[in-house]
Amino acid sequence: MRIITYNTRGSLGMDDVRSTQRIAETVRPYSADVICFQEIYERIPPPLEDQPARLASMLNRRFTFQRCLDFAFGGYGNGIATTAAGEVFRHILPSGKEQRGALEIRLRHVGGLASLTVFCTHWGLVDSERMLQAEALANLVLAAPRPIVVAGDLNETPAGQAVVDLLSRTGLIDSGAPFYRPTFISNNPTVQIDYILHSPDLRVASFEVIRSEASDHLPVMVDLVPGALPPPKR
Repeated sequence: MRIITYNTRGSLGMDDVRSTQRIAETVRPYSADVICFQEIYERIPPPLEDQPARLASMLNRRFTFQRCLDFAFGGYGNGIATTAAGEVFRHILPSGKEQRGALEIRLRHVGGLASLTVFCTHWGLVDSERMLQAEALANLVLAAPRPIVVAGDLNETPAGQAVVDLLSRTGLIDSGAPFYRPTFISNNPTVQIDYILHSPDLRVASFEVIRSEASDHLPVMVDLVPGALPPPKR
């Protein structure tokens, strides 16, 4: 099963050109089963483009959108493109000036798995805000059916306290931990702030950070396969 996560910055590239087609062309060759997007625009300026609809069409995927910021004419938030249908839950996370969320979809028969729960999220810029968001997301993860993937822009390095707390509370594993490949800023990446986390009943078959300047973040791609659960504690 192939997962990609990508903060698209509303399709704004490092050359200051806004192109949703270029975002789609960046990820389409990899034929992912699930693509988690952050900073998706739905009819908000510029340029009043319905990016969820365009990505659904260009990727030939179902596209589920979460408006974290809701305007009368559109919104801004997270999106998940999938090859399979699923039950959708849109969660609001504790936030400061800018509302953040976690989009959850419970998929059936995807990527060779009978079921999969996927969370797509984008955390805030302030340490204290991220701590609250980590706690709220941990509670959602603990209540969701396994196997589980959490993907998104956490705005924090692997050593950050909110990331550490999320992993500690949930038992999730950072798929990129053995590799530590930076994901930001795309034209000169120096830090990892984009993640694909997974429950212990999955294991990593391959991991890649895709090079592209179609956004200020680099997409992260992981191939996951079923793995043995750890033995129960005695």
